[in-house]
Amino acid sequence: MKQKKRTTLQKLGNEQRFRFYGEFKKYDFKYTDYYKKHAVPTILLLNIKLISENTEIFMTDHLWFNLTKGFKQLGLLHVGDKISFNGRVAEYTKGYRRSDKDYDIIRPTKVKLEENVIRPEWYLKESWEMCNCIYDMYATDYESRGIAKPYSF
Repeated sequence: MKQKKRTTLQKLGNEQRFRFYGEFKKYDFKYTDYYKKHAVPTILLLNIKLISENTEIFMTDHLWFNLTKGFKQLGLLHVGDKISFNGRVAEYTKGYRRSDKDYDIIRPTKVKLEENVIRPEWYLKESWEMCNCIYDMYATDYESRGIAKPYSF
């Protein structure tokens, strides 16, 4: 099944940074190498909207981001937490065969939790520790899909 391209993001272009808003869904991790030896933590945001002159314009249903310093500084997020950030639109190739082009938002900065709440801090500093912690958070789901813990020694 072919997914729709994110044409609303494409129309923004990549010449400038924009302010976006999304809702936290979950943490995950992705492997950065073919042999699945090196994983990095990621975050899934839903209902991404462009914030422009007191209006919100729907951009896409979801986007994945690396768990950057800005996202980590928000603490351990809860489902539904609302997050705003600045970013630039970029084209990328997607899929196993790397044949399809799509658009995402890169280099998120000025990341902010919109509600005035305080979340517990990430107590883990290393990416491998965070990936294992994320696995433990969603162990039932990973195990049901046959996904092994990324760093089991």
